[in-house]
Amino acid sequence: MVGYFTKHSVHEELHRVASPPSSHVWVYGSSVTHEELTDIISQFSLDPNIVRDVIDKHELPRVEYKDDVLYVFVRMVRRTKRGATVSTPLLAIVKGSVYVTLSTTDYFLPGTIVNSSSPVPAGNSKLILLATLVAVVNEYEELINRTMMYIRSIDQRLRNREADNKDFVHFVTVEDSLNEYQTNLTGILAVLGRLKDNKREAFQGRDIEAIDDIMLHVNQLVVSVASHTQSVNSIRNAYSTIANNTLNHRMKTLTVLTVLITLPNVIYGMYGMNVALPFANQPWAYMAIVAFTIVIILVAYLLVRRLKVF
Repeated sequence: MVGYFTKHSVHEELHRVASPPSSHVWVYGSSVTHEELTDIISQFSLDPNIVRDVIDKHELPRVEYKDDVLYVFVRMVRRTKRGATVSTPLLAIVKGSVYVTLSTTDYFLPGTIVNSSSPVPAGNSKLILLATLVAVVNEYEELINRTMMYIRSIDQRLRNREADNKDFVHFVTVEDSLNEYQTNLTGILAVLGRLKDNKREAFQGRDIEAIDDIMLHVNQLVVSVASHTQSVNSIRNAYSTIANNTLNHRMKTLTVLTVLITLPNVIYGMYGMNVALPFANQPWAYMAIVAFTIVIILVAYLLVRRLKVF
């Protein structure tokens, strides 16, 4: 789907138009097809080799200049119904007062970035580019915060001994998501660094300051992701240690019980042989043997307790 949005004054609402104006327009393409890309390339004289890279689902963040046109690739992130995290490329193009965003999936609408309360005119495509980058980073921040809340809930359940194996199996998905955040945010940092260099003098002083602010925000998110990854590792190690300690304690208990059961069976086994045995004809032999085995069990138990086996 391709839409054309524009507004004529700063405090005007961004509205959609049927036919694209030649300037002061945001060309919004979501879930774009090859045919739509071809039309946009032809209509605005864009580089086809660069624009068609947005279809590649593995396209990495980068910045390119060609014929005074700025092409910026970043990766957007979203969460599937199953809780997994996937990212797709988003291409932002700045050509004079024309601003183009393209992606093979749905993403935030132009009205969420440029509206009556936002001091961004439709013709300032460079400022809209920075606002778009902020929107992408905010999506990462929202998902990172959700992941943080889930990790804290597992940590609390572990302290209360309520966590089960399903929670730790889900940790694999959480860790994959954190790695995805880390990789894509690092790529966005590289893009922002390239824009900050401003070798083509495309940005003004205030724009550079805005880029610095975005870079600071992204750096904070990168540190947060690293911290959450460490928390996941700590929780997993704690759970593994607790599980091993519990298993060791249970094995010791079973071993002691086995010894206590085995001792009387040795005596009972000997007196079960079909040969002549001591005290075989004595009426008190049975009670004596039972009493003797009980004494042996008590002695073995006291010895185990003294040695602090369990």
